[in-house]
Amino acid sequence: MKHLLFFLILSCCAGPILAQNRYDNNWVFAFKIVGGNLIHFTDDTLKIEALPPNTTGSTYEALACMSDKAGDLLFYTNNCTVFDKNHEVMENGEGLNPGQIQTYWCSVNPFANPNDNSVLITPMPDNEKIYQIFHWDYEAFNVGQPGGSQFGPLHLYHTVVDMSQNNGLGQVVSKNNLILADTLSSCALQAVRHANGRDWWILAPEFSGNCYYKVLLDPSGPIVVDKQCIGSNWGKYGGGSAHFTNNGMQYVRCDIEYGLNLFDFDRCTGQLSSPVHVPIGPQGEFLLNCMALSPSGRFAYYHTRKEIYQYDLEAHDIGSSKTLVATFDGFQSAGNTTDFYKSQLAPDGKIYINTFGPTYYLHVIEYPDSAGLACEVRQHAIELPNRHFAAMPNYPAYRLREMSGSPCDTISVNIHEPRFQGDQVLVYPNPASGDVTIEHKGGSKIERVDIFDLTGRIVFVDNQRGQAVNIQKRASNLKPGFYLLMVVDDTGRLEIKKIIIE
Repeated sequence: MKHLLFFLILSCCAGPILAQNRYDNNWVFAFKIVGGNLIHFTDDTLKIEALPPNTTGSTYEALACMSDKAGDLLFYTNNCTVFDKNHEVMENGEGLNPGQIQTYWCSVNPFANPNDNSVLITPMPDNEKIYQIFHWDYEAFNVGQPGGSQFGPLHLYHTVVDMSQNNGLGQVVSKNNLILADTLSSCALQAVRHANGRDWWILAPEFSGNCYYKVLLDPSGPIVVDKQCIGSNWGKYGGGSAHFTNNGMQYVRCDIEYGLNLFDFDRCTGQLSSPVHVPIGPQGEFLLNCMALSPSGRFAYYHTRKEIYQYDLEAHDIGSSKTLVATFDGFQSAGNTTDFYKSQLAPDGKIYINTFGPTYYLHVIEYPDSAGLACEVRQHAIELPNRHFAAMPNYPAYRLREMSGSPCDTISVNIHEPRFQGDQVLVYPNPASGDVTIEHKGGSKIERVDIFDLTGRIVFVDNQRGQAVNIQKRASNLKPGFYLLMVVDDTGRLEIKKIIIE
């Protein structure tokens, strides 16, 4: 019963946030010199609007856009600056990623962050007005070493946007908050909803090797909870792209040199498992390439600038399912070839692909869940009012709901209607290597403390009473890891806290 009650509490506010979830309905392709394009999706319809010349910002490579849950544009970012819905710099929106991105890519050579999947946005759990931007930088390291200088992200940050400010235009209220510092892969920052339907998992691969950082975003903010090493090794900085399937059950990462890599993903615990590696290209070959997944998650579309291939991820032999579904036809626009560059699954269930150089066209895969040529790749099929190139928004599956029947699913509040209180409980030290003190600073007395692991299993119950209680590590026998504490006071109110045991 306590196990059930915990997940009642943890997820009781998820329903209203997920009512529509049209956070990805607007794609902003801003182009400061000639204007830009606003692509708006409504159900199965596509509307394209021209942005005027001299738009304040430009989106050349990195891009994340955020709409409200009803589908109205709120803001967007090129990983240098945050822009509001009027395409002006949001208050305090300049200066993302201090370091080389700001001093070179955002200023001297203003083409924004040169990395795909380097920035994404999630709504804040339990607060419809707050949004979290996750972003990483791009720096030189190993300078002067025998192997030569290398380049890649060295820091993962989060930046907070409050849309209740400035009459709905928003304000960046906190930026460049460090989450972790390490050498990271440059092209695979991705997120998926937790199984409770409210929180988020953010995956950040390391620079080389086979390790993945897991960041959990809950109502108290983001925290690194795990580093898991699994699957095939990646060298250098890693290219390509990464996505979760729409059901959140698989994580797929792809690059021509390091192959197509599939993992099962546990949305409750954040654990990757059952790695599958499918070779794509020869080692040492570097080509600009990208990957998108079909709505069902059955098919992966991997493409270079000249070819698009389909892989059936449900095939017994995934490698043998490789099918060439399109070869670039040589069409030109505005003096540039309309080749294939970045791709993204859209709310209308189609996959859109842009071009490497400035052109007036997008390509589209009409039926991504159809096998072989039946997927129907239409080259330069979507005409834009203004030129666009390179930038394609990085979107997680916002419409993904709680995982019904899992130990983390969303269940309505029971008849006792436990009441949440504000931030009235202190837990220290945190992280903890010894005993832990839990203190109520609101004047009430603590009645009970239940401790859960990330699977939702109760691992310890403490019935001490008082304004402060002490949990002895030896008595609780807690192993190193991430835990959630449910603290109930003598008024029937409760609060959820998280703690790391070292």
